[in-house]
Amino acid sequence: MPAISRTSGIKPAFLWDKTAYVFGVTGIEEKGEDGKSVIVPGQAKRTLKEHQAFVDFHEEKLGTAEDEGLRALLAFLQKWSPQQWEQSGFSNEALDQNIVFRLKGNHERIDQRPAAISLIGNDQTSHGEMAMCLVEGVKTSFAVNQPQFKGIAGAQSSGAPIVSFNSDAYESFGKSRGANAPVSEAAAFRYGAALNWLLDRSNARSLRMGEATVVFWADEKDVGEAAAEKAEEAWGGFFDPIEKDTDKEQADTIRNELANVAAGRAAPDGSGLKPETRMHILALSPNAGRIAVRFWLSDTFGHLAKNLLQHETDLAIEPSAFKGNPKAWALLYETAAQRKAENIPPRLGGELMQAILTGQRYPRTLLAALIGRIRADKEINGPRAALIKAVLNRDLRKREGDEIKEGISMALNENSKDQAYNLGRLFAVYEYAEKSVASRNATIKDKFIGAASATPRRVFPIIMRGYEHNASKLAKGSDQQRGSGVRASRVISQILGLFDGDADFPTALKLEDQARFFVGYYHQNAAMYTKKQDTDAKDNPQ
Repeated sequence: MPAISRTSGIKPAFLWDKTAYVFGVTGIEEKGEDGKSVIVPGQAKRTLKEHQAFVDFHEEKLGTAEDEGLRALLAFLQKWSPQQWEQSGFSNEALDQNIVFRLKGNHERIDQRPAAISLIGNDQTSHGEMAMCLVEGVKTSFAVNQPQFKGIAGAQSSGAPIVSFNSDAYESFGKSRGANAPVSEAAAFRYGAALNWLLDRSNARSLRMGEATVVFWADEKDVGEAAAEKAEEAWGGFFDPIEKDTDKEQADTIRNELANVAAGRAAPDGSGLKPETRMHILALSPNAGRIAVRFWLSDTFGHLAKNLLQHETDLAIEPSAFKGNPKAWALLYETAAQRKAENIPPRLGGELMQAILTGQRYPRTLLAALIGRIRADKEINGPRAALIKAVLNRDLRKREGDEIKEGISMALNENSKDQAYNLGRLFAVYEYAEKSVASRNATIKDKFIGAASATPRRVFPIIMRGYEHNASKLAKGSDQQRGSGVRASRVISQILGLFDGDADFPTALKLEDQARFFVGYYHQNAAMYTKKQDTDAKDNPQ
C-alpha cells in the first residue's frame, strides 16, 4: 500500500485514506446530554473537498481498469454519499481512522491485487527504478517519500519523517530522494501505519520522557495475544503519567505483578503475564525537520521487569520521596528550571529511560543537572535526594559488583565515615538550630549551602561561629527552644566526633561528593523533625 506525505494541502492517498477523504466524514467534538464532550460524525471546513479530491483522483487512476476489484472500488466511490454514513454500520470509533477496501467474499485487500500492485509500482516509484529494499531485503520498486509521523513531542505538528532527503547536499551518487535509502512502498506503508498507530495517545502505547517520545508494544509470537496485551497493559500502568485517587493501590498491584514476572514465576492472581513475552521499545525525538531515533530496545518482559524493579530499589529513600511507584517522566522535572518541560536538559529523557530499561549507569548529565538545580534554587527534596542516591549507588555497583562497600544508605546513617555526607548532616543541624531561634527571611541555607557543598573548609568556620550565637539564644529561650538547643548540640557533637577538627574539612568537594553532601543534608534534616516527638522527654530535662 503506497505511503503518502501531506503538509497543509489536500492530497488523497491511493486505494486507502482516512474517513474524511474516503467517506467525506470526520469526527466533530460536541457536548453530550451529560455535558461531557463526545465525538460525532460531521464535516470540518474542508472535509467535503478532501472527499471529492479522493473520488476525482481514483476516477482518473481507475477509469480504464479492467480488474474486478478496482472497478468495484470505483463504482462504490461514484455512488457513495457522506449522508450514507449513519446507515453504513460503522461506529463513531472508526472516524478519522485509515480505511482500506476488499472485495466481498475475498480476504485479499484491493491494494494487494496484482492489478493494483502494478498501478502502484508504475505511479509511485522513482521512474520505475528498482532497488534492494532495506527492510525486506528484496529487489523491488521503492517509495519516493517516506511516511510522515505525527505525535512526536517537539516535532512539526503536520508530521515529520524518520528518513528524508530534501536537499542535494544530503543525496549521493546521483540518486534522488528515496533512492538514497530505498524502502518498498509496501514496507513504507506498513511501518508508517504501525508507528502512527502507536503514536496515537488514545491507544496508550506511547509516553513522553522529556524531549523523547517513547512507543512500546509486545510480540504475541509464542505467548499468544492475551499475554501480549497484558504485558502492554502492565507496561503502560508502570509508566502511566495520570495520577489517580487509587494510584497507590494500582502501583502496588503493578509492582507485585512485575516482581512475579521478574522472578520468572506466574502471578498468583492468574494475571496472564508471561516472563518470556518479547517487548519492543522505540524512543524518538525531533531533529530539525526529521525525527531522530534515540534508542531501540528489544528484550523479554521478565528481564525488563527486573530492571524496572532495580530502578525502584535504587530510588528507595527514607523518608519516602514518592507516592506509589516513582514516575520516570516526573523525575525529569527535578532537573528543570521552574519545573517546566521545556527546561529539561536536551536528550536527558531518552538517556534516563534507556538506563532504567537496560539497568546500565544513569546518565552523567542527570547528576550534574540535579546539583546545578539545587545550587540554583536551594531546594533539597525527596525526589532529588533519591535520584542522587540512585546515580551514585549504581555507579558504585557497576565498579565494585553487587556488594558495594560504602554506598549511600536508604535512611540516615549516623555511623558513616564519608566526609561529604557528614558535612551535609552537619549543615542540616546548624540550620535546625537557626530555625529554632527565630524565622528569618534569608537563612544559612539560602546564603551558604551552595558554597558549603563545594568549598567546606572556607565556609563552615563562618557557619560554626553563627551557631555559637544561636546556641546561646536557645539556652536562654523557652522550654521548647532549650530542648531544641540540647538536641542540636548532641547531634553536632556526634557528627564532629567523626572529624579530626576543622582541619579535616576538605578544601573542595568534587561533583560526586557534593551529591553525597546533599543526601546527608536530606537525611539529617528529616531526622531532626520526624524524631522530635520521640526525643522531647530526653531533650527537655525537668
